[in-house]
Amino acid sequence: MRKTFGLVIAYSVLLFAAAGCNTIQANDKQADNEGSEGALYENEVISFVVPYQAGGGSDVFARFMANYFPKHIEGSPRVQVENIPGGGSITGTNEYALSRQANGRNILTTSASTHIPYILQQPSVKYDLSKMTPIIGAPTGGVVYTSPELAALGMDDLSKQQGELFYAGISPTGLDLVTLLSFEVLGLDVKAVLGYEGKGPARVAFEQGESNIDYQTTTAYKRNVIPLVEEGSAVPLYSLGQMNEDGDLVRDPQFPDLPTIEEIHYDLYGTAPVGEAWEAYKQFVGASFTMQKVIWIHEDAPEQHQQLLQASMETLIQDEQFMAQSEEILENYQPLVGDELQTRIDSMLTMSPETLEWVSQFLLDTYDVDITKL
Repeated sequence: MRKTFGLVIAYSVLLFAAAGCNTIQANDKQADNEGSEGALYENEVISFVVPYQAGGGSDVFARFMANYFPKHIEGSPRVQVENIPGGGSITGTNEYALSRQANGRNILTTSASTHIPYILQQPSVKYDLSKMTPIIGAPTGGVVYTSPELAALGMDDLSKQQGELFYAGISPTGLDLVTLLSFEVLGLDVKAVLGYEGKGPARVAFEQGESNIDYQTTTAYKRNVIPLVEEGSAVPLYSLGQMNEDGDLVRDPQFPDLPTIEEIHYDLYGTAPVGEAWEAYKQFVGASFTMQKVIWIHEDAPEQHQQLLQASMETLIQDEQFMAQSEEILENYQPLVGDELQTRIDSMLTMSPETLEWVSQFLLDTYDVDITKL
């Protein structure tokens, strides 16, 4: 009996020691997993919120990017795109900010239609882009062009035309805002007819003579307007430009031969543009074109997840296959990541109260748009 009891005690000690050893090994393994970035997304699903309808430009961009994420994010997570359209992207972005967990497995893509309402502080906006961490951004560009008859006058005489310039646009609080501000900075007297369903119909209005000054984004300009230029029925005036890291407007790399409005202002008036219209123009070029599309993660997501996603984007843009296949989607612009991306985002989101007040009054006085009611 005493011998049996002793064996039981010895066996129990061995079990306890083994359990302790297993616990230590499990803890070590857990610590290894926590320290391994790849393990963060092992067998995980990343929910990619796209606040636009399926098939649109931002949706195409998001799905293209999502195809490459498993290859470049350690752990090879599955990426599930979820469209939440409505409110010009405000509905889905609000839901992401207010309802999606900041667990590192939810990301969001935005576009100019998301950035502009935020900067204008529209009441319908409940999201705060300054409380999100950008992981990659993609630029685009735009070109303003006119009819050969008007172009023949030259910019000096064009700026003196009264009641002769007609522009067809969509909305003064969308991408059109940049072009409308360019007219204001240059002192062009342009009558804007807004409410067109898209830039395609606006271009058709130009072709049919209903308007005589227009802009198109890079892809649409190259595809649809350059043929008009080649046949002699359209003439480019200037590109909308890009903002660099120093906050200066520079020529668009896709249109290096076209001047910016700053250069044209020098030619017309002998000075650089100044004032609130100019400050607003630069702000919205950054928000609408230099940072046309951005992918974000919650700022309060686990730091390891944020760092891993940012590092993954660094390797993504070095992928030759990605860059080759992205020519049409990214329009040959170089995606922005890391510190350069953050610098552009900080500049994009920072507008002085004076400039915001000026833009609000400009929209109200010129286009009868009260942004406090949007």
